[in-house]
Amino acid sequence: MAAYPENTGGIISAIQACIVAAGGTLTQEYPKNTGGIISALLTLQSAIAGGGGGGGGGSVVVELEANTDLGIGDAVRVLSDGKVAKAHQATDGRGGATVAGLVKEDVSVGGTAKIIVAGPVDVTGWAQTPTDLTIGAAYFLNGFGTLSTTPPSATDNYVTFIGEAVETKKIILNIDVPVLLK
Repeated sequence: MAAYPENTGGIISAIQACIVAAGGTLTQEYPKNTGGIISALLTLQSAIAGGGGGGGGGSVVVELEANTDLGIGDAVRVLSDGKVAKAHQATDGRGGATVAGLVKEDVSVGGTAKIIVAGPVDVTGWAQTPTDLTIGAAYFLNGFGTLSTTPPSATDNYVTFIGEAVETKKIILNIDVPVLLK
């Protein structure tokens, strides 16, 4: 592990190392003071979220076997056998509404599904999102593997927050645990 001096410059150096590790780029010299630490932390936050300010960090993608045919943008859950299937807010209890991520590209049953589990997601070309996202709107699991700005409201359904639109074709994933409506 790298050693950093115990001073403001050392703190900024450590934050800069984290920015680069998160996929960001260093675009400025940070002053060696509290303001510099705050600026570096904001850049790190952007790099981690992929929001652009720190050079954009990337999405986190995992690969798992598809239990069924999946389409780009489907919200999926992990089954007990380690395979993925579409998530649903009203069936299969909390496990069915626990979203692991969104499918990056179409995949057939038995194929390797690329699942985006964190970070920015470009929704260009998604069949389930034929129109632009609403910037600043929250998106929820709604239906069978689909997303909507309208959370479920029926008794015994689960509300699962997926993320927030930051552009008309980009959502930042911040998947939360499902909450049962009573």
